[in-house]
Amino acid sequence: MSSLRTFLLQAAASGRARLFGAVSAASAPASDQRQAKRAKRPYLSASILLCSLGLLVAPAPAKTAMQEYVEAMQPGWNLGNTLDATPTETSWGNPLTTQALIQRIKAEGFKSIRIPVTWDAGTDRLGPAPTYTIDPAFLDRVQQVVDWSLEAGLYVMLNVHHDSYWMKSMPTDHDAVLNKFNAIWSQLAPRFRDYPRELMLESINEPDFFITGDGAVPDAERNALISELNTSFFNIVRGTGGGNATRPLVLPSFNTNSGQQYLDALKATMDSLNDQNLIATVHYYGLWHFSVNIAGRTTVSAEVIDNINYTIDHTYDTFVANGIPVVVGELGLLNWGPTSLSIERGEALKFFEVFTAAARAKGITWQLWDAGQLFDRTTFQWKDPELMAYYMQGLTTRSTTASTDLVFLKKNLPVQDVAIRLNLNGNAFASLQDGATTLQSGVDYTVVGDVLTLKARALSKYATGSLGEKALFTVNATAGVPWKLHVRYVDAPVASAVIDETGHDISVPMAFNGDLLATMEAKYLDGSGMDPATWTSFKEFGNAYSPDYWNNRITLKKSLFDTVKPGVFNVAFRFWSGRVERYQVLVEARSAEGGVEYPIYDDAIPSGWNDWSSWMTHDLANTTPVHSGTKSISITPSAWGGLTLQNGSASVDTSAFNTLVFWVNGGETGGQYIGLHMICDGDWNFTYFGLPPLVANTWQKIEIPLSSLGVAGRANITGVSFRHFRGEAGPTFYIDDVVLTTAKSLTAMDVYGDRAVNPNPQIQITKGGFVLNRRTNRYVQTVVVKNTGATPVTGPLYLIVDGLSANTTLANSKGSTWTELPTGSPYVQVGSGGLAANSQISVTLEFTVPSAGGITYDARVISGGANP
Repeated sequence: MSSLRTFLLQAAASGRARLFGAVSAASAPASDQRQAKRAKRPYLSASILLCSLGLLVAPAPAKTAMQEYVEAMQPGWNLGNTLDATPTETSWGNPLTTQALIQRIKAEGFKSIRIPVTWDAGTDRLGPAPTYTIDPAFLDRVQQVVDWSLEAGLYVMLNVHHDSYWMKSMPTDHDAVLNKFNAIWSQLAPRFRDYPRELMLESINEPDFFITGDGAVPDAERNALISELNTSFFNIVRGTGGGNATRPLVLPSFNTNSGQQYLDALKATMDSLNDQNLIATVHYYGLWHFSVNIAGRTTVSAEVIDNINYTIDHTYDTFVANGIPVVVGELGLLNWGPTSLSIERGEALKFFEVFTAAARAKGITWQLWDAGQLFDRTTFQWKDPELMAYYMQGLTTRSTTASTDLVFLKKNLPVQDVAIRLNLNGNAFASLQDGATTLQSGVDYTVVGDVLTLKARALSKYATGSLGEKALFTVNATAGVPWKLHVRYVDAPVASAVIDETGHDISVPMAFNGDLLATMEAKYLDGSGMDPATWTSFKEFGNAYSPDYWNNRITLKKSLFDTVKPGVFNVAFRFWSGRVERYQVLVEARSAEGGVEYPIYDDAIPSGWNDWSSWMTHDLANTTPVHSGTKSISITPSAWGGLTLQNGSASVDTSAFNTLVFWVNGGETGGQYIGLHMICDGDWNFTYFGLPPLVANTWQKIEIPLSSLGVAGRANITGVSFRHFRGEAGPTFYIDDVVLTTAKSLTAMDVYGDRAVNPNPQIQITKGGFVLNRRTNRYVQTVVVKNTGATPVTGPLYLIVDGLSANTTLANSKGSTWTELPTGSPYVQVGSGGLAANSQISVTLEFTVPSAGGITYDARVISGGANP
């Protein structure tokens, strides 16, 4: 999606749905339903009395031409993560857009398409100041997609998208930002001047502003800046004449937020422009806590519905009721990946059902945000057809949902009747099916009011055999999409012990036994919430933890431990069946051996070091962002370009050091692929270590063992080079606090031996195994085997790797020579001559990980024999 966004302000200000608001009483909180029933008869009586006195109730305002235009756009779809992706259209995982794709979107029932475009994000799409010339080839490509969309019969919204990132500096770099913004629209407006009216232009996506060191600017300044951008956009487009003289123009509120102060500011701007062809736009991803599944918000509660109603009611009252139409330019849920949601799927269905009903009732059009996670752009199939059915059904009628879509039968407990409250939403119950079999009312189930009770008779046959989903019941109503009930046979989940350290993900072995994880709590022993979000004990689904049902584990993400205090903390895994599995995790900080550091960059490079990076744009005294101190290094690499720092006076003896540590930030866009290697006496031919794609606007700590860089123990290091390794220009990123340290990298595992046994001695591991989980295509692990005893260990020495995930490929590196082992091979030869007393030997392993899984292994070391 475009960017993370929060609606805390909306949540704080939200009020209950009004009596005759966008959502019917059936979908409102119970207290509001009761209020509606009490108020209905007096309201009707009052209406009759007014008519008998000859007084007329004011009719609803007639629809404006622009309101009819916007309603004809319903529903809409976003071509997300495509022309807005950087540095190329396919960089963020989607294929090249084809005319066939656009035609299929039209055939699926969509009436409009929003085409997000990033015009300048550190790429070659935009030339330098002062003209900021758009690359002709890229502009032709954008026009081609616009043409295809219009030819398909779609309304088209074209915008300036992730450029909002560089616009954030407008408070402190006002003229430069405004000039670049104006230059872009001064080229786009003439290009599309004579296009049909079905093409509309959107000024900027999610405009936001920050002042480094001070954070967000005050609301008054925010609103003034976005008004200035919107007004400048309006004047540029209208000034080109032709079709642009009356072309529909889409203007956002600050950050497309629906907080009332931002809506009022946008309304004031529109009033000052006095133009009948304007459209207001906001974005909606739900109540933030619910959308990312944090703070225990796991269901479509009254709080979630209130937040929906707040957005719909306030945008309607501010704009639609005053003749200005509204488009929700992005509708979706946060943390919505290609294959999964962070919230339970039935709750996602309810969210879309409630929102679409509320928006339709107020004449507000929505455009689904799809970054490739919903519609497969290769097969042209929906990845979740049922979710799309609810989305499309919302165009005409409401669907019946329920308090849950999960029914749990617990092993070793008697099966009982299960009561489920239906949200009929104006419909009537029709029938209940078990697969293709229609169940009997009064025998298999009963319906009293809005309560459906599944009888034990209909459920008992599923409380046997294997665990997991056993049946799919379908609740049919008189209208709308049928509601599905997933019947699951479960036993208590069981977690297994694991010992690990901070610095990487922790994989907790978990026998789910058919159950599904709802949320997780993490607390220190004193009961306070664990870092990083100390304001709640419930952590964010997906970003802090995630279940892996296929490989029976729960991954605690590295981000959960980046700021955690060493010690013991309590974890509670809460499951949808109501069961809770409690767990304790011991976090131990690895101590530095001597604590000595050699700084390579700390607000500046050391005396005697030189900057050898003259071939690319960079700044060793960048002031924002910084990780610590007052300076960092900004790098805007050309193809294969990067940053090289060399010691021109003396080499560095690294025999006392173990790890290179630095901090890196992906800047406004992220996604850069960078890596590094060391330089020894001018020799650059050492191991190149690639990093995963950088994260936008986030400082990440990187720790790399010198052994992984091929320079462990060398006395002649003269430099380090950071490079963009995809052979293409990349957007700006930042590096700070580069040091060599004696501390052990947290990616290294030490295996200690303290005794010698003949003939086949076993080196004992001081840890109770080592468990690692990585959802990347590759992971390098350094293992140090140590004999701390006085007796030598004889024979060849082998590392045994047990329990590799299916299809994981293991390779062994010695120096610069790789010896790939057969897939599934359990052993690695570490050394041929045994291990001397009080000595050690290192081996670097590379795991190529299957895309759907990770690495889980226990390591042990033995010696002796041809093959262990």
